[in-house]
Amino acid sequence: MVFASVLMSALISVPAYAQTSEEDEGYNIEAHIEGISNSEIYLGFHYGNKQYIQDTTKLDENGHGVFSGEEKLQQGIYLIITPAKKYFELLIGEDQNFSFTTNQENFLETSEFKGSDINEKFNDYQKFMNRQNQKSQVLRDRLEKNEDNKDSTEVLKEQLQELDKEVKNNWKKIVENTPNTILASIVKAMQTPETPDFEIPDTAENQDSIRWVKRYRYHKNHYFDRLDLSDERLVRTPILHNKIQNYFDNIVLQDPDTVIKEVDRVIKLTDGNDETFEYITRFLLNEYQQSNIMGMDKVFVHIAEKYYLSGEADWVNENTLKQLQERVDRLKPNLIGNEAPDLKLPTIKSEFANLQDINSEYTVLYFWEPDCGHCKKTSPKLWELYEEYDRDQLEIFAVYTQTDEEEWKNYINDNEFDWINVWDPQHTSDFRSKYDIYSTPTIYLIDKNKRIIAKRIDHNSLKQMLEQKLDSE
Repeated sequence: MVFASVLMSALISVPAYAQTSEEDEGYNIEAHIEGISNSEIYLGFHYGNKQYIQDTTKLDENGHGVFSGEEKLQQGIYLIITPAKKYFELLIGEDQNFSFTTNQENFLETSEFKGSDINEKFNDYQKFMNRQNQKSQVLRDRLEKNEDNKDSTEVLKEQLQELDKEVKNNWKKIVENTPNTILASIVKAMQTPETPDFEIPDTAENQDSIRWVKRYRYHKNHYFDRLDLSDERLVRTPILHNKIQNYFDNIVLQDPDTVIKEVDRVIKLTDGNDETFEYITRFLLNEYQQSNIMGMDKVFVHIAEKYYLSGEADWVNENTLKQLQERVDRLKPNLIGNEAPDLKLPTIKSEFANLQDINSEYTVLYFWEPDCGHCKKTSPKLWELYEEYDRDQLEIFAVYTQTDEEEWKNYINDNEFDWINVWDPQHTSDFRSKYDIYSTPTIYLIDKNKRIIAKRIDHNSLKQMLEQKLDSE
């Protein structure tokens, strides 16, 4: 299939947000699948990168069955799923009363539709793309085998370019011949912007770099030219999800402030459509809540505050909003770039140490405990790093997170860790909330102005950062 290649490992029931509410004309889809009898088949649909079940019918001994409902289905790419978990795709557009015949041995080549012009064209399109892909693969295989033969490679490249032109012409015809349909919307959405080959003056230095930057900016600025983010039909295809995922993973620079700017730009392109606004906003919130890239929690906080906690995300219940607010409250004080929340804590010598009073180029804020397996590996490595630098370059403010004084002191004395050792036996500093401490070890790196420049990094990442910053000075 052109749009989906991974078979579902399980059938999932329809989520509440996938229910339909269009005109009460209903839908009636008659199915005839040769090779299947007396078995249930399913009508499913894409919702972003997942698939859900919409309806079920049982084929009789002749392979006939009917999917029907009193409410129209929301438009998109749907799936007919067989008992063997094989499937083929069809379109649900405005006309939802039609029939199809196919053979389970080869859905694509044997499918025929009656009463659905859009599915006839969709099936023709898939067959065309399948043939083009096969031709392209043959040419690419030949190109790889003849890479040392310049004459042959030039001919093969020209043939590949000709295939590409044929595909683009096919796209153009579909859009022209099926205006405003789900098929036209899908075909347009799959296209990428044609990037000009910018001419750079011969006198310019770094011509290749300048050309790359120009092409990158053009591609980024025109990425959504043919993808209508206000078209809710695209939510029920994998295309919208994949395009958004690709944009934020591979095109947008992975800098929190840059990502925030792009998040707002993309959400604005939904142009007031409730369904695409919900899908994209929900996707981006989850994406940056789970991101493994340091600093992206700033993006999560921005989305949560601007779209969820402000009341724009009207699909969220009060309990979820409360949990979201609590998460934002724990993250916001310790975002990268913020001034590190102050900690004034008793030391192992029963004195007080203040994080803000440390006079060093860099301070490592280290949350740990003796019985933590990872801490037992990290602490000695930190000590080795600590000894490599003078105290005006690097200091470590080590916060013992538990309350067993004897355990704490014995471990420090046994290992002779004489960095700044502090603890909070009375829980007065609220360090867990200020620094979002839910596990150990946790390492923050703070600069001389007490700004957080890295968080939740391991020893190796910390070592590399310090080498870059201190060894180069």
